[in-house]
Amino acid sequence: HVSFVDCPGHDILMATMLNGAAVMDAALLLIASNEPCPQPQTSEHLAAVEIMRLKYIIILQNKIDLIKESQAREQYDQILQFIKGTVAEGAPVVPISAQLKYNIDVVCDYIVNHIPVPIRDFTSAPRLIVIRSFDVNKPGCEVEDLRGGVAGGSILRGVLKVNANYR
Repeated sequence: HVSFVDCPGHDILMATMLNGAAVMDAALLLIASNEPCPQPQTSEHLAAVEIMRLKYIIILQNKIDLIKESQAREQYDQILQFIKGTVAEGAPVVPISAQLKYNIDVVCDYIVNHIPVPIRDFTSAPRLIVIRSFDVNKPGCEVEDLRGGVAGGSILRGVLKVNANYR
């Protein structure tokens, strides 16, 4: 089983990305091949990967269908220079076209065969990291009609049980 956390690239959503990074075991660093590398958000995402000390990284050179082969090779060199000296140095750089599904099979194969399944603890008391929360109450709701909120996140260890209370 593989779950993906889609982290936004826009700087106004960087806090959302950093919250999502807390539950990651690996990273796909997506770089648009029709733009210079690095873009500011790409540098920020790589910094987050560094902070999280992720060992398993795949760099995806996306939109390869929109540029000439010479431009792809030039950007490939930019990517290698960009990741030099970082935790991503030595990570595979896979040219893809998400739109045309070009090399997506290669990415899937790499995920399945090169990123180990982390060992999970299902016997300890549950520990959940909350990434976001939602208020399900309508504005102006009477106090007696208030309901709880909804927390979204990942269970880091343990198992949640029906009708159990957690703090």
